[in-house]
Amino acid sequence: MTTGENSSRACEVCSGLSDSEYAYSKFGWPEHDTFLPEAAEKLVIVKDFQPLGSRKLQLRQCPSCGAWFLYRTDYEYLTNGTEDEEFLTRLTEEEAAEYRNKPE
Repeated sequence: MTTGENSSRACEVCSGLSDSEYAYSKFGWPEHDTFLPEAAEKLVIVKDFQPLGSRKLQLRQCPSCGAWFLYRTDYEYLTNGTEDEEFLTRLTEEEAAEYRNKPE
């Protein structure tokens, strides 16, 4: 596996991902829902920092080129349902190393 900005830009998986991706859904309003790109589903979870939590924080890696991503979710509970958010951020090697060294 090679890593780096140039290899991830040419990668069949990572080329479908921007440096920052965002998705949103609101209960009862499916016409306003947005989704992360399909390529985000191909990333492999390397570390799950909140495996039992209701909000996710995961270090993910591209299985093809080795690029690193931070995936997190958030939500707001409302009486008529929830508003859910997903965030996917491309990390540099240095940023990924910091997360790899954090305890799970």
